[in-house]
Amino acid sequence: MIYFAKAVSIIFHPAILILFLPFLVVYRQTESSFYALKWQIFSALFVFLAGLLVFLGEAAGVFSDSDLTKRNERNKFYTMVIILLALYIVAVVFFKGIFSPLVIISFGILFGVVLFTIANHLIKISIHSGAVCAFVISLGILYGINIFFAVVWIVPLTIWARIMLKRHTIYEAISGGTLGGIITIVTYLIGKNFL
Repeated sequence: MIYFAKAVSIIFHPAILILFLPFLVVYRQTESSFYALKWQIFSALFVFLAGLLVFLGEAAGVFSDSDLTKRNERNKFYTMVIILLALYIVAVVFFKGIFSPLVIISFGILFGVVLFTIANHLIKISIHSGAVCAFVISLGILYGINIFFAVVWIVPLTIWARIMLKRHTIYEAISGGTLGGIITIVTYLIGKNFL
C-alpha cells in the first residue's frame, strides 16, 4: 500500500497538475492544440524553475526533502513561488493582456499561495490536497459537470495517500483540499466578472 500511496502522490503532485492547467485553460479558450501547447511549454519553464530551486535547496540543506515535510521550511518555498508567479504574471500580461484567463488563474494561484503561507503558521496544510481539489474543480468549471464527476475520485485518493505516507494528518489534508477548492471557486467567480 505504501508504494501505491507514493505513486499516487507522484502522479497527482501539484507540479504535475500545474503543468497541465495552462494547456487546458488555453485550449478551452481557443480550441487550438498548438497554441495551448505553446503556453503549456512556456508555463512549464516556471514550474521547472520552482522544482529546480527545491532540488538545489534540498542539496544545500535549506529543505529536508522535496515534499517540504517540515512546516518551518515551507515559507521559504512559498516565497520562491510568489516571486516566480509574479514574473509569470508579468510575462502573460505582456503577451496576452491583463484580462486573459491565464492571468486570472495565475492571480488565483498567487492568492492561494499567500493563503497557504498564512495557514502554514497554524498547521502544515496539505499542498497536494489543495492542488488536487483546485485542479478537479477547474476541470469541472472548464469542461463541465461530467468531466468533474469523472475525475473527482482523485481528491479522496490523494488525501488517502498523503495520510498513508504520514505526510499529513486527516485534518491537514482536508484543510488543504477545502482551501484549494474555495480559492478556485472564488477565482472563477471573480474571473467571470472580468472576462
